[in-house]
Amino acid sequence: MNRGRKFGDVKRMTVNGGSGVEEDTTFSNLAQFNGPETALDIDPGAENTCTNFANTEIYRQLRPLLICMRLFGLFFRRTIDTKGRPYMEPVVMYCFIVNFLNVLNAIRSFTVYSSSDEFDSVMVQKLLFTIWSSECTFKGLLLMWNCYKQDGLPKFFLEWDAVCGNVKLSKVCMFMMKKYIFLSFIFIGVNSIVFTLTLIYVPMLETIYLEVVWKNALEFKNNLHFKMILTFLAVLNSSSSMFPMSLFIVLSFAIGRRLKKYTDELVLAMSFEGFNEKLEDFRIRHQNLCKIVHILDSIFAPMLAAVYIANIPMFCLVLYTMVTTLDLHLSILLINLFWLSFILLQMTLVSITAAWVNVQAHSPLEHIYTIRFSRSSNDTQLQMFMFLNRLTGTQVGLSAMKLFVVDKPTILTIAGMMITYFVLLIEFKMPADTNCACHVNGTIVMDNSTLLISHVSYT
Repeated sequence: MNRGRKFGDVKRMTVNGGSGVEEDTTFSNLAQFNGPETALDIDPGAENTCTNFANTEIYRQLRPLLICMRLFGLFFRRTIDTKGRPYMEPVVMYCFIVNFLNVLNAIRSFTVYSSSDEFDSVMVQKLLFTIWSSECTFKGLLLMWNCYKQDGLPKFFLEWDAVCGNVKLSKVCMFMMKKYIFLSFIFIGVNSIVFTLTLIYVPMLETIYLEVVWKNALEFKNNLHFKMILTFLAVLNSSSSMFPMSLFIVLSFAIGRRLKKYTDELVLAMSFEGFNEKLEDFRIRHQNLCKIVHILDSIFAPMLAAVYIANIPMFCLVLYTMVTTLDLHLSILLINLFWLSFILLQMTLVSITAAWVNVQAHSPLEHIYTIRFSRSSNDTQLQMFMFLNRLTGTQVGLSAMKLFVVDKPTILTIAGMMITYFVLLIEFKMPADTNCACHVNGTIVMDNSTLLISHVSYT
Protein backbone atom coordinates (compact mmCIF):
# COMPACT_ATOMS: atom_id res chain seq x y z
CA MET A 1 0.00 0.00 0.00
CA ASN A 2 1.32 3.39 -0.93
CA ARG A 3 2.24 5.38 2.19
CA GLY A 4 4.36 7.99 0.36
CA ARG A 5 1.77 10.71 0.62
CA LYS A 6 0.88 12.38 3.87
CA PHE A 7 -2.63 12.42 5.20
CA GLY A 8 -2.30 16.16 5.64
CA ASP A 9 -2.28 16.51 1.85
CA VAL A 10 -6.02 16.09 1.99
CA LYS A 11 -7.74 19.42 1.74
CA ARG A 12 -11.29 20.37 2.45
CA MET A 13 -13.16 21.33 -0.71
CA THR A 14 -16.03 23.77 -0.77
CA VAL A 15 -19.54 22.61 -1.46
CA ASN A 16 -21.21 23.97 -4.56
CA GLY A 17 -24.98 24.05 -4.39
CA GLY A 18 -26.84 21.94 -6.85
CA SER A 19 -30.26 20.46 -6.36
CA GLY A 20 -30.32 16.70 -6.26
CA VAL A 21 -26.54 16.16 -6.23
CA GLU A 22 -24.76 14.09 -3.61
CA GLU A 23 -21.36 15.65 -3.04
CA ASP A 24 -18.33 13.44 -3.80
CA THR A 25 -15.23 13.30 -1.65
CA THR A 26 -11.84 13.90 -3.25
CA PHE A 27 -8.24 14.72 -2.42
CA SER A 28 -6.13 17.66 -3.48
CA ASN A 29 -3.77 15.65 -5.62
CA LEU A 30 -6.49 13.62 -7.33
CA ALA A 31 -7.94 14.53 -10.67
CA GLN A 32 -10.63 17.17 -10.36
CA PHE A 33 -14.23 16.23 -10.99
CA ASN A 34 -16.27 18.06 -13.59
CA GLY A 35 -19.11 18.61 -11.16
CA PRO A 36 -19.71 19.65 -7.56
CA GLU A 37 -17.20 18.49 -4.99
CA THR A 38 -17.10 18.25 -1.27
CA ALA A 39 -14.61 17.66 1.48
CA LEU A 40 -13.46 14.62 3.30
CA ASP A 41 -15.15 15.40 6.55
CA ILE A 42 -13.49 13.43 9.31
CA ASP A 43 -14.59 15.69 12.13
CA PRO A 44 -16.78 13.50 14.37
CA GLY A 45 -17.56 16.27 16.81
CA ALA A 46 -20.05 18.22 14.70
CA GLU A 47 -23.09 19.10 16.77
CA ASN A 48 -26.61 19.48 15.47
CA THR A 49 -28.02 22.91 16.20
CA CYS A 50 -31.24 22.47 14.22
CA THR A 51 -34.36 21.75 16.27
CA ASN A 52 -36.95 21.93 13.48
CA PHE A 53 -36.44 19.09 11.00
CA ALA A 54 -38.41 21.03 8.37
CA ASN A 55 -35.31 23.24 8.01
CA THR A 56 -32.99 20.34 7.18
CA GLU A 57 -31.72 19.74 3.65
CA ILE A 58 -32.92 16.14 3.44
CA TYR A 59 -36.46 17.17 4.38
CA ARG A 60 -36.50 19.82 1.67
CA GLN A 61 -35.35 17.32 -0.93
CA LEU A 62 -37.88 14.69 0.14
CA ARG A 63 -40.73 17.21 0.13
CA PRO A 64 -42.38 15.92 -3.12
CA LEU A 65 -42.78 12.45 -1.61
CA LEU A 66 -43.90 13.82 1.77
CA ILE A 67 -46.49 16.08 0.12
CA CYS A 68 -47.97 13.08 -1.71
CA MET A 69 -48.10 11.18 1.58
CA ARG A 70 -49.77 14.13 3.27
CA LEU A 71 -52.37 14.12 0.47
CA PHE A 72 -53.41 10.59 1.46
CA GLY A 73 -53.28 11.25 5.20
CA LEU A 74 -49.98 9.47 5.82
CA PHE A 75 -47.68 12.27 6.96
CA PHE A 76 -47.76 15.38 9.14
CA ARG A 77 -45.15 17.51 10.88
CA ARG A 78 -44.72 17.67 14.64
CA THR A 79 -41.87 20.08 15.26
CA ILE A 80 -40.60 22.82 17.54
CA ASP A 81 -41.45 26.37 16.54
CA THR A 82 -39.17 29.40 16.78
CA LYS A 83 -40.26 30.00 20.38
CA GLY A 84 -39.36 26.47 21.45
CA ARG A 85 -42.95 25.27 21.70
CA PRO A 86 -44.24 22.01 20.14
CA TYR A 87 -46.12 22.57 16.91
CA MET A 88 -48.33 20.11 15.06
CA GLU A 89 -49.82 20.69 11.62
CA PRO A 90 -53.64 20.92 11.39
CA VAL A 91 -53.49 18.17 8.74
CA VAL A 92 -53.08 15.74 11.64
CA MET A 93 -56.88 15.62 11.97
CA TYR A 94 -57.20 14.56 8.35
CA CYS A 95 -54.55 11.88 8.93
CA PHE A 96 -56.46 10.67 11.97
CA ILE A 97 -59.71 10.36 9.99
CA VAL A 98 -58.01 8.45 7.17
CA ASN A 99 -56.37 6.01 9.57
CA PHE A 100 -59.62 5.63 11.50
CA LEU A 101 -61.37 4.58 8.28
CA ASN A 102 -58.57 2.10 7.61
CA VAL A 103 -59.06 0.62 11.08
CA LEU A 104 -62.82 0.28 10.48
CA ASN A 105 -62.07 -1.39 7.16
CA ALA A 106 -59.75 -3.91 8.82
CA ILE A 107 -62.37 -4.69 11.46
CA ARG A 108 -65.01 -5.06 8.73
CA SER A 109 -62.88 -7.60 6.89
CA PHE A 110 -63.16 -9.98 9.87
CA THR A 111 -66.98 -9.86 9.92
CA VAL A 112 -67.60 -11.51 6.54
CA TYR A 113 -66.89 -15.04 7.74
CA SER A 114 -69.39 -17.61 8.96
CA SER A 115 -69.10 -21.11 10.36
CA SER A 116 -70.68 -22.61 7.22
CA ASP A 117 -68.10 -21.16 4.82
CA GLU A 118 -66.26 -23.62 2.60
CA PHE A 119 -62.71 -23.26 1.34
CA ASP A 120 -63.61 -22.07 -2.14
CA SER A 121 -62.77 -19.09 -4.34
CA VAL A 122 -64.94 -16.79 -2.21
CA MET A 123 -63.16 -17.87 0.98
CA VAL A 124 -59.77 -17.28 -0.64
CA GLN A 125 -60.80 -13.75 -1.62
CA LYS A 126 -62.06 -13.10 1.90
CA LEU A 127 -58.72 -14.18 3.33
CA LEU A 128 -56.84 -12.01 0.85
CA PHE A 129 -58.94 -8.96 1.70
CA THR A 130 -58.49 -9.53 5.43
CA ILE A 131 -54.72 -9.88 5.20
CA TRP A 132 -54.42 -6.98 2.76
CA SER A 133 -56.58 -4.64 4.83
CA SER A 134 -54.76 -5.50 8.05
CA GLU A 135 -51.35 -4.92 6.47
CA CYS A 136 -52.32 -1.55 5.00
CA THR A 137 -53.93 -0.41 8.26
CA PHE A 138 -50.83 -1.37 10.22
CA LYS A 139 -48.55 0.52 7.82
CA GLY A 140 -50.67 3.67 8.05
CA LEU A 141 -50.86 3.59 11.85
CA LEU A 142 -47.14 2.90 12.14
CA LEU A 143 -46.26 5.84 9.93
CA MET A 144 -48.63 8.16 11.80
CA TRP A 145 -47.11 7.10 15.12
CA ASN A 146 -43.58 7.76 13.85
CA CYS A 147 -44.65 11.19 12.62
CA TYR A 148 -45.98 11.97 16.10
CA LYS A 149 -43.20 10.71 18.37
CA GLN A 150 -40.02 12.77 18.50
CA ASP A 151 -37.71 9.76 18.28
CA GLY A 152 -39.35 8.65 15.02
CA LEU A 153 -39.09 10.48 11.69
CA PRO A 154 -38.22 13.84 13.36
CA LYS A 155 -35.21 12.22 15.05
CA PHE A 156 -34.11 10.63 11.79
CA PHE A 157 -34.13 13.95 9.91
CA LEU A 158 -32.30 15.77 12.71
CA GLU A 159 -29.69 13.02 13.10
CA TRP A 160 -29.11 12.97 9.35
CA ASP A 161 -28.59 16.74 9.46
CA ALA A 162 -26.15 16.37 12.38
CA VAL A 163 -24.04 13.67 10.66
CA CYS A 164 -24.32 14.58 6.97
CA GLY A 165 -25.09 18.28 7.21
CA ASN A 166 -26.26 19.94 4.00
CA VAL A 167 -24.96 17.16 1.76
CA LYS A 168 -27.52 16.73 -0.97
CA LEU A 169 -29.00 13.43 -2.05
CA SER A 170 -27.59 11.88 -5.20
CA LYS A 171 -29.25 12.20 -8.58
CA VAL A 172 -29.92 8.47 -8.48
CA CYS A 173 -31.71 8.81 -5.14
CA MET A 174 -33.81 11.71 -6.40
CA PHE A 175 -34.67 9.74 -9.52
CA MET A 176 -35.73 6.80 -7.39
CA MET A 177 -37.97 9.04 -5.31
CA LYS A 178 -39.72 10.36 -8.42
CA LYS A 179 -40.00 6.84 -9.82
CA TYR A 180 -41.64 5.50 -6.67
CA ILE A 181 -44.05 8.43 -6.52
CA PHE A 182 -45.05 7.60 -10.08
CA LEU A 183 -45.36 3.87 -9.33
CA SER A 184 -47.46 4.60 -6.25
CA PHE A 185 -49.99 6.62 -8.20
CA ILE A 186 -50.00 4.03 -10.99
CA PHE A 187 -50.76 1.27 -8.51
CA ILE A 188 -53.48 3.27 -6.77
CA GLY A 189 -55.14 4.09 -10.08
CA VAL A 190 -54.88 0.63 -11.61
CA ASN A 191 -55.99 -1.16 -8.47
CA SER A 192 -59.02 1.09 -8.06
CA ILE A 193 -59.97 1.03 -11.75
CA VAL A 194 -59.58 -2.74 -11.98
CA PHE A 195 -61.97 -3.32 -9.08
CA THR A 196 -64.47 -0.81 -10.43
CA LEU A 197 -64.52 -2.33 -13.91
CA THR A 198 -64.67 -5.82 -12.43
CA LEU A 199 -67.75 -4.98 -10.39
CA ILE A 200 -69.48 -3.45 -13.40
CA TYR A 201 -68.68 -5.79 -16.28
CA VAL A 202 -67.92 -9.24 -14.81
CA PRO A 203 -71.01 -10.79 -13.16
CA MET A 204 -69.08 -13.77 -11.77
CA LEU A 205 -66.55 -11.59 -10.00
CA GLU A 206 -69.24 -9.16 -8.92
CA THR A 207 -70.83 -11.98 -6.95
CA ILE A 208 -67.52 -12.89 -5.33
CA TYR A 209 -66.39 -9.38 -4.42
CA LEU A 210 -69.75 -8.18 -3.14
CA GLU A 211 -69.78 -11.13 -0.76
CA VAL A 212 -66.27 -10.14 0.31
CA VAL A 213 -66.96 -6.44 0.88
CA TRP A 214 -70.01 -7.01 3.05
CA LYS A 215 -71.68 -10.04 4.50
CA ASN A 216 -74.93 -10.96 2.65
CA ALA A 217 -74.46 -8.02 0.28
CA LEU A 218 -76.04 -10.04 -2.54
CA GLU A 219 -79.40 -10.05 -0.73
CA PHE A 220 -79.77 -6.30 -1.23
CA LYS A 221 -81.45 -5.13 -4.43
CA ASN A 222 -79.33 -2.00 -4.82
CA ASN A 223 -75.64 -2.93 -4.73
CA LEU A 224 -74.32 0.39 -6.00
CA HIS A 225 -73.29 1.71 -2.61
CA PHE A 226 -71.39 -1.51 -1.86
CA LYS A 227 -69.46 -1.09 -5.12
CA MET A 228 -68.64 2.51 -4.24
CA ILE A 229 -67.42 1.43 -0.79
CA LEU A 230 -65.16 -1.20 -2.33
CA THR A 231 -63.63 1.29 -4.76
CA PHE A 232 -63.03 3.83 -1.97
CA LEU A 233 -61.42 1.20 0.23
CA ALA A 234 -59.18 0.16 -2.65
CA VAL A 235 -57.85 3.73 -2.88
CA LEU A 236 -57.20 3.93 0.88
CA ASN A 237 -55.51 0.55 1.06
CA SER A 238 -53.40 1.13 -2.03
CA SER A 239 -52.03 4.45 -0.76
CA SER A 240 -51.37 3.03 2.73
CA SER A 241 -49.46 0.16 1.17
CA MET A 242 -47.35 1.96 -1.42
CA PHE A 243 -46.25 5.26 0.13
CA PRO A 244 -44.76 3.87 3.38
CA MET A 245 -42.84 1.34 1.30
CA SER A 246 -41.65 4.11 -1.04
CA LEU A 247 -40.44 6.23 1.88
CA PHE A 248 -38.63 3.22 3.36
CA ILE A 249 -36.83 2.42 0.10
CA VAL A 250 -35.80 6.03 -0.57
CA LEU A 251 -34.44 6.59 2.96
CA SER A 252 -32.69 3.21 2.99
CA PHE A 253 -31.10 3.91 -0.38
CA ALA A 254 -29.96 7.33 0.84
CA ILE A 255 -28.20 5.94 3.92
CA GLY A 256 -26.78 3.10 1.81
CA ARG A 257 -25.23 5.66 -0.53
CA ARG A 258 -23.69 7.53 2.40
CA LEU A 259 -22.16 4.27 3.69
CA LYS A 260 -20.77 3.54 0.25
CA LYS A 261 -19.26 7.04 0.03
CA TYR A 262 -17.73 6.53 3.45
CA THR A 263 -16.06 3.27 2.35
CA ASP A 264 -14.68 4.96 -0.76
CA GLU A 265 -13.21 7.74 1.39
CA LEU A 266 -11.74 5.17 3.76
CA VAL A 267 -10.03 3.28 0.94
CA LEU A 268 -8.56 6.48 -0.50
CA ALA A 269 -7.39 7.72 2.89
CA MET A 270 -5.62 4.43 3.61
CA SER A 271 -3.17 5.20 0.81
CA PHE A 272 -1.82 8.25 2.67
CA GLU A 273 0.95 8.26 5.23
CA GLY A 274 -0.29 8.89 8.74
CA PHE A 275 -3.67 7.26 8.26
CA ASN A 276 -3.31 5.15 11.42
CA GLU A 277 -3.48 8.26 13.57
CA LYS A 278 -6.78 9.19 11.91
CA LEU A 279 -8.39 5.78 12.38
CA GLU A 280 -10.39 6.94 15.39
CA ASP A 281 -12.03 9.69 13.33
CA PHE A 282 -13.09 7.19 10.69
CA ARG A 283 -14.37 4.78 13.33
CA ILE A 284 -16.54 7.45 14.91
CA ARG A 285 -17.83 8.53 11.49
CA HIS A 286 -18.87 4.94 10.82
CA GLN A 287 -20.52 4.77 14.22
CA ASN A 288 -22.51 7.94 13.46
CA LEU A 289 -23.73 6.45 10.18
CA CYS A 290 -24.67 3.24 12.00
CA LYS A 291 -26.67 5.37 14.43
CA ILE A 292 -28.75 6.67 11.51
CA VAL A 293 -29.30 3.09 10.37
CA HIS A 294 -30.42 2.19 13.89
CA ILE A 295 -32.95 5.04 13.95
CA LEU A 296 -34.27 4.03 10.54
CA ASP A 297 -34.56 0.45 11.76
CA SER A 298 -36.52 1.48 14.84
CA ILE A 299 -39.00 3.26 12.55
CA PHE A 300 -39.50 0.61 9.89
CA ALA A 301 -38.69 -2.70 11.63
CA PRO A 302 -42.40 -3.37 12.40
CA MET A 303 -43.30 -2.57 8.78
CA LEU A 304 -40.72 -5.03 7.46
CA ALA A 305 -42.17 -7.72 9.70
CA ALA A 306 -45.69 -6.87 8.53
CA VAL A 307 -44.62 -7.10 4.88
CA TYR A 308 -43.21 -10.59 5.36
CA ILE A 309 -46.02 -11.84 7.61
CA ALA A 310 -48.73 -10.60 5.23
CA ASN A 311 -47.20 -11.16 1.80
CA ILE A 312 -45.99 -14.73 2.24
CA PRO A 313 -49.51 -16.13 2.85
CA MET A 314 -50.94 -13.77 0.22
CA PHE A 315 -48.43 -15.10 -2.30
CA CYS A 316 -49.46 -18.68 -1.54
CA LEU A 317 -53.19 -17.89 -1.72
CA VAL A 318 -52.93 -15.95 -4.98
CA LEU A 319 -50.80 -18.62 -6.62
CA TYR A 320 -53.17 -21.29 -5.33
CA THR A 321 -56.13 -19.42 -6.82
CA MET A 322 -54.37 -19.13 -10.17
CA VAL A 323 -53.73 -22.88 -10.29
CA THR A 324 -57.22 -23.97 -9.21
CA THR A 325 -59.33 -21.43 -11.15
CA LEU A 326 -57.71 -21.37 -14.57
CA ASP A 327 -60.93 -22.53 -16.26
CA LEU A 328 -63.30 -20.05 -14.59
CA HIS A 329 -62.74 -16.67 -16.24
CA LEU A 330 -59.93 -14.75 -17.92
CA SER A 331 -60.47 -11.76 -15.64
CA ILE A 332 -59.70 -13.88 -12.57
CA LEU A 333 -56.38 -14.90 -14.10
CA LEU A 334 -55.49 -11.29 -14.95
CA ILE A 335 -56.34 -10.03 -11.48
CA ASN A 336 -54.32 -12.79 -9.85
CA LEU A 337 -51.37 -12.04 -12.12
CA PHE A 338 -51.58 -8.38 -11.14
CA TRP A 339 -51.59 -9.20 -7.43
CA LEU A 340 -48.86 -11.80 -7.76
CA SER A 341 -46.64 -9.28 -9.55
CA PHE A 342 -47.28 -6.65 -6.88
CA ILE A 343 -46.54 -9.02 -3.99
CA LEU A 344 -43.31 -10.26 -5.54
CA LEU A 345 -42.24 -6.73 -6.48
CA GLN A 346 -42.89 -5.36 -3.00
CA MET A 347 -41.05 -8.15 -1.20
CA THR A 348 -38.16 -8.07 -3.66
CA LEU A 349 -37.62 -4.30 -3.46
CA VAL A 350 -37.89 -4.18 0.33
CA SER A 351 -35.61 -7.18 0.84
CA ILE A 352 -32.94 -6.15 -1.66
CA THR A 353 -32.82 -2.58 -0.33
CA ALA A 354 -32.50 -3.72 3.29
CA ALA A 355 -29.84 -6.31 2.36
CA TRP A 356 -27.89 -3.66 0.43
CA VAL A 357 -27.76 -1.41 3.51
CA ASN A 358 -26.39 -4.36 5.50
CA VAL A 359 -23.69 -5.00 2.88
CA GLN A 360 -22.63 -1.35 2.74
CA ALA A 361 -22.50 -1.05 6.54
CA HIS A 362 -20.02 -3.95 6.73
CA SER A 363 -18.04 -3.14 3.57
CA PRO A 364 -15.12 -1.43 5.42
CA LEU A 365 -14.22 -4.75 7.07
CA GLU A 366 -12.22 -6.23 4.20
CA HIS A 367 -10.22 -3.01 3.88
CA ILE A 368 -9.47 -2.73 7.60
CA TYR A 369 -7.94 -6.20 7.51
CA THR A 370 -5.29 -4.99 5.05
CA ILE A 371 -3.88 -2.25 7.32
CA ARG A 372 -0.52 -2.86 9.01
CA PHE A 373 -0.58 -2.04 12.73
CA SER A 374 2.52 -3.86 13.90
CA ARG A 375 4.43 -0.63 14.55
CA SER A 376 1.46 1.43 15.67
CA SER A 377 0.86 2.69 19.15
CA ASN A 378 -1.30 0.86 21.64
CA ASP A 379 -4.01 3.50 21.29
CA THR A 380 -4.14 2.99 17.53
CA GLN A 381 -4.36 -0.78 17.90
CA LEU A 382 -7.14 -0.34 20.45
CA GLN A 383 -9.08 1.77 17.93
CA MET A 384 -8.60 -0.94 15.32
CA PHE A 385 -9.91 -3.63 17.68
CA MET A 386 -12.94 -1.50 18.53
CA PHE A 387 -13.62 -0.91 14.82
CA LEU A 388 -13.29 -4.61 13.99
CA ASN A 389 -15.53 -5.53 16.91
CA ARG A 390 -18.19 -3.14 15.62
CA LEU A 391 -18.02 -4.65 12.14
CA THR A 392 -17.93 -8.31 13.20
CA GLY A 393 -19.59 -8.45 16.61
CA THR A 394 -23.07 -7.27 15.65
CA GLN A 395 -25.12 -7.08 12.50
CA VAL A 396 -25.69 -3.53 11.30
CA GLY A 397 -28.76 -3.17 9.12
CA LEU A 398 -32.53 -3.13 8.93
CA SER A 399 -34.44 -5.83 10.75
CA ALA A 400 -37.90 -7.32 10.87
CA MET A 401 -39.28 -6.44 14.31
CA LYS A 402 -35.71 -6.75 15.71
CA LEU A 403 -35.94 -10.53 15.20
CA PHE A 404 -33.39 -10.78 12.39
CA VAL A 405 -31.41 -8.37 10.25
CA VAL A 406 -32.27 -8.62 6.57
CA ASP A 407 -29.19 -9.69 4.62
CA LYS A 408 -28.54 -11.64 1.43
CA PRO A 409 -29.11 -15.11 2.97
CA THR A 410 -32.45 -13.87 4.32
CA ILE A 411 -33.71 -13.36 0.77
CA LEU A 412 -32.99 -16.99 -0.13
CA THR A 413 -34.61 -18.20 3.09
CA ILE A 414 -37.80 -16.27 2.41
CA ALA A 415 -37.94 -17.46 -1.21
CA GLY A 416 -37.59 -21.08 -0.09
CA MET A 417 -40.26 -20.60 2.55
CA MET A 418 -42.74 -19.23 0.01
CA ILE A 419 -42.20 -22.14 -2.35
CA THR A 420 -42.51 -24.70 0.47
CA TYR A 421 -45.78 -23.25 1.79
CA PHE A 422 -47.25 -23.16 -1.70
CA VAL A 423 -46.41 -26.84 -2.34
CA LEU A 424 -47.98 -27.83 0.98
CA LEU A 425 -51.13 -25.88 0.15
CA ILE A 426 -51.46 -27.63 -3.20
CA GLU A 427 -50.97 -31.06 -1.60
CA PHE A 428 -53.69 -30.45 0.97
CA LYS A 429 -56.09 -29.43 -1.78
CA MET A 430 -55.71 -32.64 -3.83
CA PRO A 431 -58.81 -34.74 -3.02
CA ALA A 432 -58.84 -38.53 -3.02
CA ASP A 433 -61.20 -40.34 -5.39
CA THR A 434 -64.04 -41.55 -3.21
CA ASN A 435 -66.54 -42.61 -5.89
CA CYS A 436 -66.95 -46.36 -5.61
CA ALA A 437 -69.75 -48.96 -5.63
CA CYS A 438 -69.57 -52.01 -3.42
CA HIS A 439 -71.44 -55.28 -4.06
CA VAL A 440 -71.93 -57.87 -1.30
CA ASN A 441 -71.09 -61.49 -2.10
CA GLY A 442 -70.09 -64.45 0.02
CA THR A 443 -70.40 -65.70 3.59
CA ILE A 444 -68.08 -65.50 6.56
CA VAL A 445 -68.78 -67.58 9.72
CA MET A 446 -67.48 -66.13 12.99
CA ASP A 447 -68.28 -68.27 16.06
CA ASN A 448 -72.05 -68.66 16.05
CA SER A 449 -72.68 -65.66 13.85
CA THR A 450 -72.86 -65.50 10.11
CA LEU A 451 -71.79 -62.38 8.21
CA LEU A 452 -72.57 -61.82 4.57
CA ILE A 453 -69.82 -59.85 2.87
CA SER A 454 -69.20 -58.97 -0.70
CA HIS A 455 -66.56 -59.13 -3.29
CA VAL A 456 -65.71 -55.44 -3.43
CA SER A 457 -65.51 -53.84 -6.82
CA TYR A 458 -64.75 -50.12 -7.51
CA THR A 459 -66.30 -48.08 -10.26
